[in-house]
Amino acid sequence: MPPLIASRPGQPVRAAAPTAVGRPRPRPLALALAARYGAIGLAVALIGGATTWGWADGWFARQAAALYDGVLAITADAGFAVHDVLVVGRGKTDRDALLAALAVGRGDPIFAVDPAKAQEAIVALPWVRRAVVERRLPDTILVHLEERRPLAIWQSERRMRVIDADGVVLVGQNLGGFATLPLVVGADAPRHASDLLAQLAAQPDIARRVAAAIRVGGRRWDLRLDNGINVRLPTLDVAVALTHLAAMESAGGLIDRDIVAIDLRIADRLVVQTTPAAGERRRLPGENT
Repeated sequence: MPPLIASRPGQPVRAAAPTAVGRPRPRPLALALAARYGAIGLAVALIGGATTWGWADGWFARQAAALYDGVLAITADAGFAVHDVLVVGRGKTDRDALLAALAVGRGDPIFAVDPAKAQEAIVALPWVRRAVVERRLPDTILVHLEERRPLAIWQSERRMRVIDADGVVLVGQNLGGFATLPLVVGADAPRHASDLLAQLAAQPDIARRVAAAIRVGGRRWDLRLDNGINVRLPTLDVAVALTHLAAMESAGGLIDRDIVAIDLRIADRLVVQTTPAAGERRRLPGENT
């Protein structure tokens, strides 16, 4: 039996076209309904018989499993067998990993697919944030995916990995396609990167100059700008500090001056450290000495 295959990323995952064996022709509706409700009746009878037969030596469990398999075979023969797997929302999720998580092949009884267990297995995949699995009778499994979005490249202990807004690691190799993502550094950076990057997004003139955001002492951030300047942010009120910095940059082009560091850790103050070549430090508009 040929395996289920996926189409190109972003499009539904579909089963391969039927081979010469062909797709089983569904039985007449009356037979299909009989098989369907007959399975239910057998299951009810089986449960009711438990009170009489008991579970001695596992005999009942073995008989129940055999009867269950037989009922599934009947439903599959009546046309309730998997023919298509359709996936909506797939972009980065690996096709083969997705089908392995579903653990289903063409021709399997569709009633043997447990949507809850399938969802649990799919959500465990790296790129999947949420998943919904449905049985569309008589022969289709429908999967809705919500994939995680890459937020930043995280550097820690000389390793580079892509993370999302929840700090979940999405990929740890072949990062060439993620070169435009911001870089965050530090052991606990993934837990705090989303908040910082949201605050930076409100100050685009500053954000575009940030080469890396470095977590300091598990409490605050330093921003390394593209010209080497180090911006020391406070532990609290980061948005206020960034607004102050943006205003100073707009008023006097602070970032492009001959300086080494900008310290914003004291509320309502901005302290600038100049380079040795800058000579005597000049007062800037709104700057404290």
